[in-house]
Amino acid sequence: MLGFRRNAQGAACLGRSTVRELLASAGTSTPAYLYDLDAIRKTAEDLETALGPEPHLAAYAMKANSAGTILRTLRAAGLGADVVSGGELALALASGFSADQILMSGVAKSDAELDQAIGAGIFAIQVESVEEIERVAARARALGRRARVSIRVNPDVAIDSHEKISTGHKYAKFGVPLADMPRAFASIDREPELLAGVGISVHIGSMMTKPEPYQRAARCVAELARARRESSTTLEYVDFGGGIGIDYGGAPAEPLAAFARAARQVMRELGVADLKLVMEPGRSLVGPHGILAANVIGTKQTATGRFLLLDAGMNDLVRPAMYGANHRVEPADWEPGPGDWRVVGPVCESSDDFGTHAIGERAPELVVIRDAGAYAFTMASEYNARPLPAELFVSDGQIVSVSASPGVTSWVERRLKA
Repeated sequence: MLGFRRNAQGAACLGRSTVRELLASAGTSTPAYLYDLDAIRKTAEDLETALGPEPHLAAYAMKANSAGTILRTLRAAGLGADVVSGGELALALASGFSADQILMSGVAKSDAELDQAIGAGIFAIQVESVEEIERVAARARALGRRARVSIRVNPDVAIDSHEKISTGHKYAKFGVPLADMPRAFASIDREPELLAGVGISVHIGSMMTKPEPYQRAARCVAELARARRESSTTLEYVDFGGGIGIDYGGAPAEPLAAFARAARQVMRELGVADLKLVMEPGRSLVGPHGILAANVIGTKQTATGRFLLLDAGMNDLVRPAMYGANHRVEPADWEPGPGDWRVVGPVCESSDDFGTHAIGERAPELVVIRDAGAYAFTMASEYNARPLPAELFVSDGQIVSVSASPGVTSWVERRLKA
């Protein structure tokens, strides 16, 4: 009984408890996120099994969901961490990840963040330009340390995804273009006392539902690695990135393990199977295993249709407003059925709209917004002076941890001091 399901009466459940029971046991008001830790752990364990006994590092992309309880769950399952800021690096270390399990990505790392990463001795800093290689070398010289770096290549591989989450095409801000890779390698080789070029990496975007584009990018990296070994003795790994999608309803996605197996196949075919394989899954580990619970404030009937008004809005879950993303909105107490409602939130923006969903002819009191375990709370805001939603962490049908927002009063105090 892992993940979201419905019981015999049709009520929405996580594990063996209904969402209503979990909210009541926590004494928490809505909006509230709920996460199934057992399902997250099982997904991570399945990935580790698929990666096999060969050297590997599954580095969880913390930007997807940075809750400490989830980080500790994934660390215990054997995963590392992919961070994109100094704050995430500090959180990863505080959550128990060892420095040699941590990668740092991102196109605009500050000098302070580079110093933090070099000083901690992390597994690798993933550089995104020739200019950044020079900056890392300068910071390593200032610290009297040798930095471990990996070059993120931009392979100009397009994927069938939203333009705002496609990162591997030639117009993206991410990565070193293929034509500039010789110059990037030369820049590392000029500073052998300061830089160790330990990896070549790629990340072409998010929401890949099949392994084929992932394999195309992986082949590019594997070919570069095979050639690079002829002139370098420091290369340790290839990193094929993340971006593995999930089924948000009606668009099935291959499981994470299928991408791991595809990555292994590419390494064998290209003769680099002896290198460590690194992957950076995020959404695929946590996305399906979180929901956002919201109370229905009221209804509204107009000549064009009927609205279901929630206490959760785009400040709590911004993906529909930002990406046009579709998250299934369903009654918490019964199965969704015929009877469409346009579901909207309280924020004073027209984009605060979760779309039209089959709810049933009568309006529910409580709804669940599904597949909200990734890029949800981490992107939430206090817009309109609305407090951040609570987070409830569930294991074996019981609440094991609660993280609650400080509320509007604290927001008012902070803004008064601004």
